[in-house]
Amino acid sequence: MRAMTSASRAAAAAASILTSLLVQASLIGPLTFPVPVSLPALLVIVVAIYAGPGTGLAMGFVSGLLADLGSDHPAGVQALCWMGAGLLAGIMGGLATERGYRARGVAVLAAGIGAVTAWSVGLFLAVLGSHAATIGLAFRSVIPVGLTDALLALALVPVVRAVLQAQGVRAPRPRGELVIRSYASD
Repeated sequence: MRAMTSASRAAAAAASILTSLLVQASLIGPLTFPVPVSLPALLVIVVAIYAGPGTGLAMGFVSGLLADLGSDHPAGVQALCWMGAGLLAGIMGGLATERGYRARGVAVLAAGIGAVTAWSVGLFLAVLGSHAATIGLAFRSVIPVGLTDALLALALVPVVRAVLQAQGVRAPRPRGELVIRSYASD
């Protein structure tokens, strides 16, 4: 039974990564052309918010590496940045979900992390000398990416939450519990 849930989680992750990469290439990228919005990066962030930093790291690496290998810039840049985004989102998401953030709060958190991730990708590409990437462009794109990510996250958060709550897809996220000491008089 345990292998079945691991297999279903892996299949769901693979399907979501491939779907987001295809939607990015065919729809999101052309519609938001001057703004470097990334649906796969946003998906990594939202999944990490709900599933934790380990899942965010793994999903960020796999989807980032696939995106890197399908592009003409140096391989590993998006994988590294999306791993960092998955880790950060997983850590911050644990705090947000324990405090009861609703979909809008999670969308704002995801949009902020997404904007910082797009900035870091642009900055790394500019430093590595990739064509058409400049430090100025990385700074100028932060606000448009954040706003566009916020709109995308409003639609993405309920879908990701519903998929992760489906039976057998998500392993339970460990919750921090308050340790209460009882002092009994002996």
